[in-house]
Amino acid sequence: MNIFVTGATGVLGTSLVPRLVEAGYTVSAMSRTEESDERLRRAGAHPVRVNLFDVEALKQVLAGHEAIYHLATKIPSATQMGRSSAWLENDRLRRDGARNLVEAALVVGTVQTIIYPSFDFLYPSSGDTWLDAQTTPVKTATLSSTVEAEEAVARFAASDPTRRRGISLRLGSFYGPEAPSSWEMLDLARKGIGAFPGAHAGYLPQIWLQDAISALLLALTEPVPSGVYDIVDDEPVTRAQMLTLLAHAVGRKRLLALPDLLMRLMTGAKYADISRSLRISNRLFKAVSSWQLTVPNARIGWDLMAQMQNK
Repeated sequence: MNIFVTGATGVLGTSLVPRLVEAGYTVSAMSRTEESDERLRRAGAHPVRVNLFDVEALKQVLAGHEAIYHLATKIPSATQMGRSSAWLENDRLRRDGARNLVEAALVVGTVQTIIYPSFDFLYPSSGDTWLDAQTTPVKTATLSSTVEAEEAVARFAASDPTRRRGISLRLGSFYGPEAPSSWEMLDLARKGIGAFPGAHAGYLPQIWLQDAISALLLALTEPVPSGVYDIVDDEPVTRAQMLTLLAHAVGRKRLLALPDLLMRLMTGAKYADISRSLRISNRLFKAVSSWQLTVPNARIGWDLMAQMQNK
Protein backbone atom coordinates (compact mmCIF):
# COMPACT_ATOMS: atom_id res chain seq x y z
CA MET A 1 0.00 0.00 0.00
CA ASN A 2 1.21 3.51 -0.85
CA ILE A 3 0.65 6.06 1.90
CA PHE A 4 1.02 9.85 1.77
CA VAL A 5 1.85 11.67 5.01
CA THR A 6 1.81 15.39 5.81
CA GLY A 7 3.57 16.62 8.94
CA ALA A 8 5.88 13.61 8.79
CA THR A 9 8.71 15.30 10.71
CA GLY A 10 6.52 16.50 13.59
CA VAL A 11 6.12 14.77 16.94
CA LEU A 12 3.50 12.30 15.66
CA GLY A 13 5.04 11.81 12.22
CA THR A 14 8.52 11.09 13.56
CA SER A 15 7.13 8.06 15.41
CA LEU A 16 4.47 7.03 12.89
CA VAL A 17 6.50 6.98 9.66
CA PRO A 18 9.05 4.34 10.81
CA ARG A 19 6.21 2.17 12.10
CA LEU A 20 4.48 2.33 8.71
CA VAL A 21 7.72 1.46 6.92
CA GLU A 22 8.38 -1.44 9.30
CA ALA A 23 4.88 -2.72 8.55
CA GLY A 24 5.80 -2.95 4.87
CA TYR A 25 4.05 0.15 3.52
CA THR A 26 5.54 2.52 0.96
CA VAL A 27 5.50 5.99 2.50
CA SER A 28 5.68 9.29 0.63
CA ALA A 29 6.06 12.25 2.97
CA MET A 30 5.62 15.95 2.35
CA SER A 31 8.86 17.86 2.92
CA ARG A 32 9.96 21.47 2.61
CA THR A 33 13.70 21.43 3.37
CA GLU A 34 16.83 19.43 2.59
CA GLU A 35 17.17 18.63 6.29
CA SER A 36 13.65 17.16 6.34
CA ASP A 37 14.42 15.21 3.15
CA GLU A 38 17.37 13.55 4.86
CA ARG A 39 15.42 12.78 8.04
CA LEU A 40 12.65 11.17 6.02
CA ARG A 41 15.06 9.08 3.97
CA ARG A 42 16.68 7.80 7.17
CA ALA A 43 13.21 6.79 8.37
CA GLY A 44 12.63 4.85 5.14
CA ALA A 45 10.20 7.32 3.53
CA HIS A 46 10.32 9.08 0.18
CA PRO A 47 10.38 12.89 0.60
CA VAL A 48 8.06 14.82 -1.71
CA ARG A 49 8.23 18.56 -2.31
CA VAL A 50 4.63 19.70 -2.70
CA ASN A 51 2.60 22.70 -1.55
CA LEU A 52 -0.31 21.64 0.62
CA PHE A 53 -2.26 24.62 -0.69
CA ASP A 54 -1.78 23.73 -4.38
CA VAL A 55 -4.61 21.33 -5.24
CA GLU A 56 -3.34 20.66 -8.76
CA ALA A 57 0.08 19.68 -7.43
CA LEU A 58 -1.54 17.47 -4.79
CA LYS A 59 -3.49 15.62 -7.49
CA GLN A 60 -0.25 14.67 -9.20
CA VAL A 61 1.42 13.57 -5.97
CA LEU A 62 -1.54 11.54 -4.69
CA ALA A 63 -1.95 9.47 -7.87
CA GLY A 64 -1.47 5.83 -6.94
CA HIS A 65 -1.74 6.36 -3.19
CA GLU A 66 -4.35 4.44 -1.22
CA ALA A 67 -4.19 6.26 2.12
CA ILE A 68 -3.43 9.70 3.58
CA TYR A 69 -2.38 10.75 7.07
CA HIS A 70 -2.88 14.50 7.52
CA LEU A 71 -0.62 15.27 10.48
CA ALA A 72 0.57 18.75 9.53
CA THR A 73 0.35 21.39 12.29
CA LYS A 74 2.22 24.51 13.41
CA ILE A 75 1.69 24.87 17.16
CA PRO A 76 2.91 28.23 18.54
CA SER A 77 5.47 28.35 21.32
CA ALA A 78 4.29 28.63 24.90
CA THR A 79 5.11 32.34 24.91
CA GLN A 80 3.04 32.98 21.77
CA MET A 81 0.07 30.68 22.25
CA GLY A 82 -2.11 33.34 23.88
CA ARG A 83 -2.17 35.41 20.67
CA SER A 84 -4.92 34.51 18.20
CA SER A 85 -2.71 35.55 15.29
CA ALA A 86 -0.08 32.99 16.31
CA TRP A 87 -2.52 30.21 15.43
CA LEU A 88 -3.35 31.37 11.91
CA GLU A 89 -0.83 29.13 10.14
CA ASN A 90 -1.84 26.13 12.22
CA ASP A 91 -5.51 26.81 11.43
CA ARG A 92 -4.74 27.04 7.73
CA LEU A 93 -2.79 23.77 7.76
CA ARG A 94 -5.63 21.97 9.53
CA ARG A 95 -8.63 23.44 7.73
CA ASP A 96 -7.39 24.29 4.24
CA GLY A 97 -4.91 21.43 4.19
CA ALA A 98 -7.62 18.87 4.94
CA ARG A 99 -9.99 20.42 2.42
CA ASN A 100 -7.34 20.43 -0.33
CA LEU A 101 -6.28 16.85 0.35
CA VAL A 102 -9.89 15.70 0.17
CA GLU A 103 -10.51 17.61 -3.06
CA ALA A 104 -7.41 16.13 -4.68
CA ALA A 105 -8.09 12.62 -3.37
CA LEU A 106 -11.61 12.62 -4.78
CA VAL A 107 -10.30 13.55 -8.23
CA VAL A 108 -7.43 11.04 -8.19
CA GLY A 109 -9.73 8.19 -7.15
CA THR A 110 -7.13 5.78 -5.75
CA VAL A 111 -7.30 7.03 -2.15
CA GLN A 112 -9.49 4.83 0.03
CA THR A 113 -8.68 6.11 3.52
CA ILE A 114 -7.94 9.51 5.07
CA ILE A 115 -6.91 9.66 8.73
CA TYR A 116 -6.73 12.92 10.64
CA PRO A 117 -5.41 13.30 14.22
CA SER A 118 -7.77 15.86 15.68
CA PHE A 119 -7.82 17.58 19.07
CA ASP A 120 -9.71 16.30 22.11
CA PHE A 121 -10.36 19.70 23.70
CA LEU A 122 -13.43 20.22 21.52
CA TYR A 123 -16.08 19.31 24.07
CA PRO A 124 -17.99 21.54 26.49
CA SER A 125 -16.79 21.57 30.07
CA SER A 126 -18.70 18.76 31.80
CA GLY A 127 -17.41 18.35 35.32
CA ASP A 128 -17.08 14.65 36.12
CA THR A 129 -19.59 13.52 33.46
CA TRP A 130 -18.14 11.09 30.93
CA LEU A 131 -17.84 12.38 27.35
CA ASP A 132 -17.17 10.77 23.97
CA ALA A 133 -17.46 11.54 20.26
CA GLN A 134 -21.25 11.31 20.47
CA THR A 135 -21.11 14.61 22.39
CA THR A 136 -21.56 17.71 20.21
CA PRO A 137 -18.28 19.65 19.99
CA VAL A 138 -17.87 23.32 20.74
CA LYS A 139 -17.30 25.26 17.51
CA THR A 140 -15.71 28.54 18.55
CA ALA A 141 -13.35 30.74 16.55
CA THR A 142 -10.36 29.07 18.18
CA LEU A 143 -11.58 25.56 17.44
CA SER A 144 -13.34 25.93 14.10
CA SER A 145 -10.35 24.90 11.97
CA THR A 146 -10.16 21.52 13.69
CA VAL A 147 -13.90 20.93 13.41
CA GLU A 148 -13.83 21.93 9.74
CA ALA A 149 -10.94 19.55 9.09
CA GLU A 150 -13.01 16.74 10.62
CA GLU A 151 -15.94 17.76 8.43
CA ALA A 152 -13.75 17.57 5.31
CA VAL A 153 -12.66 14.05 6.26
CA ALA A 154 -16.31 13.09 6.81
CA ARG A 155 -17.22 14.46 3.36
CA PHE A 156 -14.57 12.24 1.80
CA ALA A 157 -16.10 9.15 3.42
CA ALA A 158 -19.65 10.19 2.55
CA SER A 159 -18.73 10.52 -1.15
CA ASP A 160 -18.60 6.71 -1.43
CA PRO A 161 -19.27 4.93 1.89
CA THR A 162 -18.67 1.47 0.39
CA ARG A 163 -15.16 2.31 -0.85
CA ARG A 164 -13.90 5.21 1.22
CA ARG A 165 -13.16 5.75 4.88
CA GLY A 166 -12.64 9.03 6.68
CA ILE A 167 -11.45 8.73 10.28
CA SER A 168 -10.75 11.54 12.75
CA LEU A 169 -9.01 10.57 15.97
CA ARG A 170 -9.39 13.18 18.70
CA LEU A 171 -6.18 12.93 20.69
CA GLY A 172 -5.79 13.95 24.29
CA SER A 173 -2.65 15.83 25.31
CA PHE A 174 0.04 13.40 24.29
CA TYR A 175 3.04 12.90 26.49
CA GLY A 176 6.04 10.61 26.69
CA PRO A 177 9.80 10.72 26.09
CA GLU A 178 9.33 11.70 22.43
CA ALA A 179 7.21 14.75 23.31
CA PRO A 180 9.28 17.88 24.13
CA SER A 181 6.35 19.32 26.11
CA SER A 182 6.66 16.48 28.61
CA TRP A 183 10.25 17.37 29.47
CA GLU A 184 9.26 21.04 29.69
CA MET A 185 6.57 20.14 32.24
CA LEU A 186 9.12 18.18 34.27
CA ASP A 187 11.59 21.08 34.10
CA LEU A 188 8.93 23.38 35.54
CA ALA A 189 8.10 20.81 38.20
CA ARG A 190 11.74 20.60 39.23
CA LYS A 191 11.50 24.35 39.84
CA GLY A 192 8.43 23.70 42.00
CA ILE A 193 5.87 24.97 39.49
CA GLY A 194 2.77 23.39 37.97
CA ALA A 195 0.99 25.15 35.10
CA PHE A 196 -2.51 23.85 34.40
CA PRO A 197 -5.22 26.31 33.34
CA GLY A 198 -8.64 25.67 34.83
CA ALA A 199 -10.16 24.36 38.03
CA HIS A 200 -8.11 21.82 39.96
CA ALA A 201 -11.12 19.49 40.08
CA GLY A 202 -11.37 19.52 36.29
CA TYR A 203 -10.29 16.52 34.23
CA LEU A 204 -7.43 16.68 31.74
CA PRO A 205 -7.48 14.20 28.80
CA GLN A 206 -4.07 12.67 28.09
CA ILE A 207 -2.56 9.88 26.01
CA TRP A 208 0.87 8.25 26.00
CA LEU A 209 2.35 9.18 22.63
CA GLN A 210 3.16 5.62 21.52
CA ASP A 211 -0.39 4.56 22.35
CA ALA A 212 -1.62 7.38 20.10
CA ILE A 213 0.66 6.06 17.35
CA SER A 214 -0.79 2.58 17.78
CA ALA A 215 -4.30 4.00 17.38
CA LEU A 216 -3.28 5.80 14.19
CA LEU A 217 -1.87 2.55 12.79
CA LEU A 218 -4.90 0.46 13.72
CA ALA A 219 -7.24 3.00 12.14
CA LEU A 220 -5.56 2.12 8.84
CA THR A 221 -4.85 -1.59 9.21
CA GLU A 222 -8.10 -2.71 10.83
CA PRO A 223 -11.65 -2.29 9.45
CA VAL A 224 -12.42 0.73 11.63
CA PRO A 225 -15.60 2.39 10.28
CA SER A 226 -15.59 6.01 9.20
CA GLY A 227 -16.25 8.41 12.06
CA VAL A 228 -14.79 10.31 14.98
CA TYR A 229 -13.10 8.55 17.90
CA ASP A 230 -11.44 9.67 21.13
CA ILE A 231 -7.86 8.57 21.76
CA VAL A 232 -7.30 9.12 25.46
CA ASP A 233 -6.14 7.04 28.39
CA ASP A 234 -8.39 4.67 30.33
CA GLU A 235 -8.49 6.60 33.60
CA PRO A 236 -8.45 10.42 33.25
CA VAL A 237 -6.96 12.38 36.14
CA THR A 238 -7.80 15.82 37.43
CA ARG A 239 -5.47 18.80 37.34
CA ALA A 240 -5.04 18.51 41.11
CA GLN A 241 -3.94 14.90 40.66
CA MET A 242 -1.55 15.98 37.90
CA LEU A 243 0.13 18.41 40.29
CA THR A 244 0.68 15.54 42.72
CA LEU A 245 1.94 13.19 40.00
CA LEU A 246 4.46 15.71 38.69
CA ALA A 247 5.62 16.57 42.20
CA HIS A 248 6.24 12.88 42.85
CA ALA A 249 8.03 12.52 39.52
CA VAL A 250 10.63 15.14 40.48
CA GLY A 251 10.90 14.18 44.13
CA ARG A 252 8.97 17.10 45.59
CA LYS A 253 6.21 17.03 48.19
CA ARG A 254 4.07 19.51 46.28
CA LEU A 255 4.10 22.03 43.46
CA LEU A 256 3.04 25.65 43.42
CA ALA A 257 0.08 25.91 41.04
CA LEU A 258 0.28 29.12 39.04
CA PRO A 259 -2.75 31.34 39.82
CA ASP A 260 -5.57 31.00 37.35
CA LEU A 261 -5.50 34.72 36.58
CA LEU A 262 -1.88 34.37 35.49
CA MET A 263 -2.76 31.32 33.39
CA ARG A 264 -5.53 33.34 31.72
CA LEU A 265 -3.00 36.03 30.82
CA MET A 266 -0.45 33.50 29.56
CA THR A 267 -2.84 31.42 27.45
CA GLY A 268 -5.06 34.27 26.27
CA ALA A 269 -7.24 33.19 23.35
CA LYS A 270 -6.71 29.52 24.15
CA TYR A 271 -7.67 29.65 27.82
CA ALA A 272 -11.30 28.62 27.23
CA ASP A 273 -10.19 25.65 25.13
CA ILE A 274 -7.63 24.20 27.52
CA SER A 275 -9.27 24.98 30.88
CA ARG A 276 -12.41 22.85 30.51
CA SER A 277 -13.10 19.74 32.59
CA LEU A 278 -13.06 16.89 30.05
CA ARG A 279 -13.53 13.40 31.40
CA ILE A 280 -13.37 11.65 28.04
CA SER A 281 -13.90 7.95 27.33
CA ASN A 282 -12.03 5.90 24.72
CA ARG A 283 -14.73 3.21 24.61
CA LEU A 284 -15.86 3.89 21.04
CA PHE A 285 -12.46 3.23 19.46
CA LYS A 286 -11.89 0.16 21.61
CA ALA A 287 -15.25 -1.20 20.44
CA VAL A 288 -14.22 -1.12 16.76
CA SER A 289 -10.55 -2.07 17.02
CA SER A 290 -8.08 -4.22 18.94
CA TRP A 291 -6.48 -1.15 20.54
CA GLN A 292 -5.07 -1.72 24.02
CA LEU A 293 -3.04 0.84 25.89
CA THR A 294 0.49 0.06 27.06
CA VAL A 295 0.25 3.01 29.48
CA PRO A 296 -3.39 3.10 30.63
CA ASN A 297 -3.21 6.17 32.85
CA ALA A 298 -1.10 9.16 33.79
CA ARG A 299 -0.14 7.69 37.15
CA ILE A 300 1.83 5.00 35.36
CA GLY A 301 2.97 7.27 32.56
CA TRP A 302 4.50 10.03 34.63
CA ASP A 303 6.17 7.47 36.86
CA LEU A 304 7.80 6.07 33.71
CA MET A 305 8.90 9.57 32.75
CA ALA A 306 10.42 10.00 36.21
CA GLN A 307 12.38 6.77 35.80
CA MET A 308 13.68 7.88 32.43
CA GLN A 309 14.85 11.27 33.66
CA ASN A 310 16.69 9.64 36.57
CA LYS A 311 18.70 7.26 34.39
